[in-house]
Amino acid sequence: MQQPRLDLRLTQRLVLTPSLQQAIKLLQYSRQELVQYIRQELLENPTLEELQAEPIGPAPEVPPPSTVAAAGEADAAPSPDGDDESWTRYLESYDESFEQRGGAEEAPEYESALSNAESLADHLEQQLSVAVSTEEDRRIGSEIVGNIDDDGYLRTPLEEIAAPLGVSDEAVLRVLRIVQAFDPSGVGARDIAECLAIQLDHRGQGGGLAERLVRQHLADLEARRYKRIASEQKVTLEAVFAAARTIGELEPHPGRLFAGDTASAIVPDITITKDGDDYQVSLIEDGLPQLRINGFYRRMFRKGGLEASDREFIEKKVNSARWLIKSILQRQETILKVTRSIVKFQRDFLDRGIDHLRPLVLRTVADDIEMHESTVSRVTSNKYAQTPQGLFELKYFFNSGIGRSGGGDSMASISVQDLLQKIVAGEDPRHPLSDLEIVRRLNQDHGLDIARRTVAKYRSILRLPPASRRRRVY
Repeated sequence: MQQPRLDLRLTQRLVLTPSLQQAIKLLQYSRQELVQYIRQELLENPTLEELQAEPIGPAPEVPPPSTVAAAGEADAAPSPDGDDESWTRYLESYDESFEQRGGAEEAPEYESALSNAESLADHLEQQLSVAVSTEEDRRIGSEIVGNIDDDGYLRTPLEEIAAPLGVSDEAVLRVLRIVQAFDPSGVGARDIAECLAIQLDHRGQGGGLAERLVRQHLADLEARRYKRIASEQKVTLEAVFAAARTIGELEPHPGRLFAGDTASAIVPDITITKDGDDYQVSLIEDGLPQLRINGFYRRMFRKGGLEASDREFIEKKVNSARWLIKSILQRQETILKVTRSIVKFQRDFLDRGIDHLRPLVLRTVADDIEMHESTVSRVTSNKYAQTPQGLFELKYFFNSGIGRSGGGDSMASISVQDLLQKIVAGEDPRHPLSDLEIVRRLNQDHGLDIARRTVAKYRSILRLPPASRRRRVY
């Protein structure tokens, strides 16, 4: 029988403190996510205060004085384990501007200046209110509208709509036909064939060859098997071409027109501008709240007489605010450092455009700035730079390379994709190039040693169909 015993073991392990976890989290946030996080911290941490002064234009490379002061003083903050006198001196070290101005002036809420674009559901509900007259039809219609997705399709089976309402499937179908007459044309369809058929009917072209094609030959149309269609429908090839052109004018996603309000604008984090022979990298801090510790709690702490629990609460919140300010500054400095390294390696792209983008991997930049690859990866995700060549995500500058048969410098995969797109755009639409022919052209004209499967992969990334589906017949 084994006897119990005590063993002493020495091991090493990496422990991420809450502060380090916060810094890592902020590093990978996009600009919008960072602003939302700061707003949430302002709500939850009463010791945090936002400065109301608004910067004009791009921020300089050195962070604004208000933020630097807050961070510098925060770095000098004593530990919560320190004595009361040291905490009092720390809080008194802040300027008294908060007291002089009598508190922060409340800024108008940004949301109050926004107007929401009309959604597809709202648009359909307005039409429903005048298209039906009975309460039952309104209930059924509202349920149908509520189940229509962003593309404009009703993908919920009719019986699932009818059962909770206690009505028949026929009643739901009857109201659905009413909804399918609404704008945008094709809304409420249950599949692509029905969507296109509805649009043809609205155009006065229902019941003809075009409708038969969308209901019976969608796969053949996609593969451009026009001769087979003509043979099965017993019509001329010219009639099939004409019907196909009509179908090509229809909208397969009728709800797309109302999806614009869900898209968020991309706001760059960095500007890269040319100054003489050099490039300058600057942070854009417009819209980022500038933070410091609230003067009210500073005065409260200075007056003394606080209960131990209150003092502990304030110390905890001040430390949290200090680490937030420091983490934001560290995030901004790291973005600058990574971007400057990218500029060093991709100068030819900034000077001359996409054809001169160099192959670049995370490790190269990580070694250059003496950081870990994972840090570079976090920094470059969801961060955008405004460059002389346009607006690009920092991830854009990292890509593999395609070697050249003559032993020259490799070409970045993104540049090869751009070449592929130009080749396809300039091909004869009646005789589109196969992947093998594109391989030969890239090799002959640019010396690229590229495999056919790589061309197929890049074509898929660019959403370019194969040659059989790119063929146009006139």
